[in-house]
Amino acid sequence: KHTKKITCGCWSSQNLLALGSEDNTLTISNHEGDTIRQASLRGEPAEIFFSVMKMDERSSQGENTVSMSVDKKILTLFNINDPQNPIELAFERQYGNLVSHRWFGDGYILIGFSHGYFLVISTHIREIRSELYQARNHKDSLYSVAISASLNKAASCGDNW
Repeated sequence: KHTKKITCGCWSSQNLLALGSEDNTLTISNHEGDTIRQASLRGEPAEIFFSVMKMDERSSQGENTVSMSVDKKILTLFNINDPQNPIELAFERQYGNLVSHRWFGDGYILIGFSHGYFLVISTHIREIRSELYQARNHKDSLYSVAISASLNKAASCGDNW
């Protein structure tokens, strides 16, 4: 399925496997290895997750979206049920490279950037292009973000702390 090294992957709660590789390709396969979806990307994918994108109507289909960083610049949201129309979100250059992202709550994503910034976006289609929250917790660099759903808290690491 991939002609170059696989660089990221994750399983969904419905036993689908999403893999991204250096050949700028995303594949989604079932648990038996059959390809469900395949898509070409604008660059190399990293840090890939399944989650539920907010829709106007509640869906019982479960995790319907794959999110990934592409070339450390674009957050791509790939709706499994609408593979021809991925959503690509680019961010201000001042933030630096996209280094980490985590889904939380009812369709929200916390995104961390190399220059110490992090922000929150909603995946609801009416809010998708808006930054709901932005902060700079690190002066020089940010390496990762994490979410604790049980504590309802987020954490970031960078600047050697």
